[in-house]
Formats: sequence, C-alpha cells, structure tokens
Amino acid sequence: MNNIKILTGVIGNDIHVVANRILEKGLIQQGFKVCNLGVSVTPKMFIDAAIEYSPDAILIGSINGEAINWVKEIRSDLDRSELKKIKLYLGGNLSIGDKSKLDVEEIFSYYGFDRVYHRPESLDEIVSDLKSDFGILN
Repeated sequence: MNNIKILTGVIGNDIHVVANRILEKGLIQQGFKVCNLGVSVTPKMFIDAAIEYSPDAILIGSINGEAINWVKEIRSDLDRSELKKIKLYLGGNLSIGDKSKLDVEEIFSYYGFDRVYHRPESLDEIVSDLKSDFGILN
C-alpha cells in the first residue's frame, strides 16, 4: 500500500462506466487510494472534488472521443485553485477520427496534462507511469 491519492472519473457526456471501474479496481490493487467520481463528470466537479479530496493525481477518462470539448481549462482551473502540484493524466479514446496517437497526445499535453494515453493497450502503462512519477518502487 502506498499513500498516493488518485481522483478519477469519466468527463463530460460520457457514460462508459466499465473502463472506469476497471481503472479503479486496478489502481486499488496496486495500492493507490482512489476516489472515483463515476461518469458524466464536469470539469467543475473534478475541481471541487480535488479541493475536498486533495489528491496527488487526477486521472480523467474519456471513451466517446469528446475530451477536447471538456478538458481545455482543467489545468488552469487547478492552478487558480492553488492545486498546481496535482499531476494530471488523461486517457481513453480521446479523439474522433484517425489522428495519430502522437498528434492526439501533443494536443492534450499542450492543455497541461502531465501524461496522455490515447487508446492505451492496457492499464500497466498507466500504473507504471504513476509509480515512476511518484517514486514508488515495485
């Protein structure tokens, strides 16, 4: 068990709960403390929950490809709320169409995300990056 607190949820008009639950269970199995906001979470709900929960990281999921319409201001909203130290991750099917993984990840990195996972193949990459980012040894 580690002391890293993770806030997670699916942003916007997205009701894809299965991936969200898999992520939650996988993170808990790896020893992270998880607060899952569920699906159809607005940016304001993420910010309000971050103020209350004080997470070390926020993992935002989007499966329906509409993340770009929802996440542009989240980093600046966190910064304005004195939550600059929170690491910000985004993953899922982040774009509609055939944009390359690199192009999609660059777009969201520009919006202030520390890590971006467009159509990740497994949870292992995300867990590995979290452990690396927070200095957790296996």
